[in-house]
Amino acid sequence: MRFEREPRAEGYNWTTRKEALFLRREAREAEKIARDYPLFVGQFQPRPTLPIDDERKRRERMLLECEQRWRDLQARFWRQARRAYFACVPEMRAAILAEWSQWRGPARPLYFTYIVEKHNGVGEARTRRLREEDAAMLARIRARETSQARLLLT
Repeated sequence: MRFEREPRAEGYNWTTRKEALFLRREAREAEKIARDYPLFVGQFQPRPTLPIDDERKRRERMLLECEQRWRDLQARFWRQARRAYFACVPEMRAAILAEWSQWRGPARPLYFTYIVEKHNGVGEARTRRLREEDAAMLARIRARETSQARLLLT
């Protein structure tokens, strides 16, 4: 099965500009409060800032957690796509694999799912269901518009 590896994050890039912005954040928030709510300047206080080392650690942790969530999501999509692929009959799997090997786009789970659903009929059924739901919604909107127009004319 062909797929593209994603490089792992190398860590949060803490620059001097980000540090300067962080150090001035409390003052910027106070200015914003004074500008937006001049009558309540004494009542609103800006959020307290963390020490800079704690903020660096927090951002690094958030980056790693975010990346892990993204990788877990991609892995879940791959597992779903492979489950759908292996649920197909062997002839259909051969056609899917042939098309996937010729695929020139990114080797991502979304695209593999598209190819699998194109062959197993799930994509067509979803499109049909969505079109029916759209038609029903438009019918409800038109009925509501018609009833409102009648009320306005009477």
